[in-house]
Amino acid sequence: MSLELPSPRVALLATAGAVGVGALAYWLLRRRQTPGQRSNGPRAGEVLGQVKSIVLYPVKSIRGIEVSSAYCLKRGFKYDRRFVIVDTASENPPEGTPGKFLNLISTPKLAKIQPRIIEVGDRFTLVLQTEGCDPVEVPEPDTEGCERVSLHVYRTEGEALDCGDTVARWLSAILGLPGIRLYYMSEDVRCRMIAEDPKWGDRGRPGQETSFANFAPYMLCTEQSRVDISSRVGQELEMARFRPNIIVSSALPTPYQEDNWTDIQISNVSFYMMKKCGRCPMTTIHPQTGEKTGPEPLKTLREFRLETSDARYANSPIFGIQIGAEQEGAIRVGDDVVMQ
Repeated sequence: MSLELPSPRVALLATAGAVGVGALAYWLLRRRQTPGQRSNGPRAGEVLGQVKSIVLYPVKSIRGIEVSSAYCLKRGFKYDRRFVIVDTASENPPEGTPGKFLNLISTPKLAKIQPRIIEVGDRFTLVLQTEGCDPVEVPEPDTEGCERVSLHVYRTEGEALDCGDTVARWLSAILGLPGIRLYYMSEDVRCRMIAEDPKWGDRGRPGQETSFANFAPYMLCTEQSRVDISSRVGQELEMARFRPNIIVSSALPTPYQEDNWTDIQISNVSFYMMKKCGRCPMTTIHPQTGEKTGPEPLKTLREFRLETSDARYANSPIFGIQIGAEQEGAIRVGDDVVMQ
């Protein structure tokens, strides 16, 4: 972020030389310190950094879409994790559901599917494409005209609409699996309720919803954390391995500052931390190819990022935070992230 100084200070700098520049730099550093560099943590109103990028994942476990702005809803960004791919031919599906949902761990080919959203008026079309095949278009499912089913995703259930036979045949052919269906969580169906999660439900607020995300409506990571773990494992790790929605460039280079960001504001939207994000083997899968690349970064993260304050994290190391939104509104790349 550029800093525009008033003309008297510019004149002072022009004559003060290196000593003056150094003093100003120290003053700015003290004002912009981050959690972990100051014993009392960030102050209310302090700028913690800026939004570096925003990523939407319209379909759970396939590739994301980087956008310059996004609209926040209580259940997550508009269009984020609203679709899920289900194997209706799977054995022992959860009772009352058509099948088991797919993710990158069970189905690596999902990593090669790229989504796109086309908005026309107040409706949208989802476009899916992959190399060597014609793309398929999925018009926004109509609540009145589509089959409504219950789906179990991790530990909670919600309703969704069947997206039809055309995309089902396309996905079955791409994945090489029979019985694949795509389902959509519209605004009109029963959402997944965080309070019903038997493991982490106490971290939700009354009536708090989420889409087909693993747990929370939003995930935030800092760029500094990605840089740090990349240097520790000796390879450049894509942020897509961690699948955050909001990536922040912090004011200072200290990694893992987000652990202490309990309440923040971006534009006119206030966010609150629900919990730190425990990581699973999905981080060891290349986000573009679906190939398992070895034990990293999970192995190294476990050496110094295990959370001991809550036994529910078990052997899942921490990277990023899972957050909820207090109200609806748009945020944009370049927005300040402010401590509340």
